[in-house]
Amino acid sequence: MSLMDTIERIPVQLKKIVDSRDNLSNKLESILETHSKVNKIVVVASGTSYNAGFTTKSFAENVIGSPVEIVYPNIFVQYYNRELLSEDNLYVFISQGGKTKLVYEALNLVKHKGYPTISLTETLDTPIAKLSDVPLEIGSENEEYVYRTLGYSATCATLYWFYISLSKYYNKVSDDEVQAYIQDYHLMIDNLITVKENTFEWYKKNQFQLMRKSSFIFSGTNDLWPVAQEADIKFMEMLPILTNSFELEELIHGPQNAFDTTMGYFIVSRDNEDVEKAKRITNFINEEISACYLIGDNSDASFNVDPKSKYFSSLEYITFFQVLAYLLATDKGRDLTQGIYPQVVNYINKSI
Repeated sequence: MSLMDTIERIPVQLKKIVDSRDNLSNKLESILETHSKVNKIVVVASGTSYNAGFTTKSFAENVIGSPVEIVYPNIFVQYYNRELLSEDNLYVFISQGGKTKLVYEALNLVKHKGYPTISLTETLDTPIAKLSDVPLEIGSENEEYVYRTLGYSATCATLYWFYISLSKYYNKVSDDEVQAYIQDYHLMIDNLITVKENTFEWYKKNQFQLMRKSSFIFSGTNDLWPVAQEADIKFMEMLPILTNSFELEELIHGPQNAFDTTMGYFIVSRDNEDVEKAKRITNFINEEISACYLIGDNSDASFNVDPKSKYFSSLEYITFFQVLAYLLATDKGRDLTQGIYPQVVNYINKSI
């Protein structure tokens, strides 16, 4: 099985997640019954799991009406202000493998306070799942590769339905609104295959130019900024190649001074979110430096994702980068079954 097989499995798993949403809601009730309100949701995660939490943050805050804070586990364990911990918060700990050492320590810290804890892991027989009050599966079902593509999409999807379930429990959304989310979610799933196929065609036209780049920069805003961050990680891990990502406005403050012709540039954009700024930055890079690819939602973009979903289109956008990273890694002769430096565990081990 290739990593592309794993990417092609994403729509199937995303459908399973929405189909099992009632089970998720039922599991949450056990912890929500003792909480008349939620002041804040704190998500502790790293890497791709962090990006999934960040991607769904604005959706959650709009649907629930409560702030969502995303924290790296090392920051949470070593440097987080303990006085900010509260029984009125919900704490969510994400670790696909369920054994991330610092996520476990962060969970244990909150657990000892007696505050509510929820975990998202691939299976429920992991240390993190067993320690949490409410263990949830992210729906990736034993992802074959450590370079998480299915894991990112499945974690985002599970978080979306987690937030919708919270909103429904606290009567923030109606039954009709939930049905609208379900319909919109299915539009996203149905479009993923088309985005994948269009990415293959786009790559054929741009392969030579992309293969010559020695580094890549990604940029976006709102929930497309964490999509850019996830694209950054995928390229860095899989090609492998030096990458970085920036919020759209920040891209033209300091980073522009390092731009040169050896870099590849991706601007991720939606029509209703700083689109004119995205176009101007793209034009600046194209005219003054090198080829810059605008990944957007209209025919003027270098690649038109043509998203069908109003609320979940981030998963349509990331499909382009998941497929593209795989194609570039394959053409560079990368063996994605092997890590680059597996001996790192001789120096530091991130797992329990």
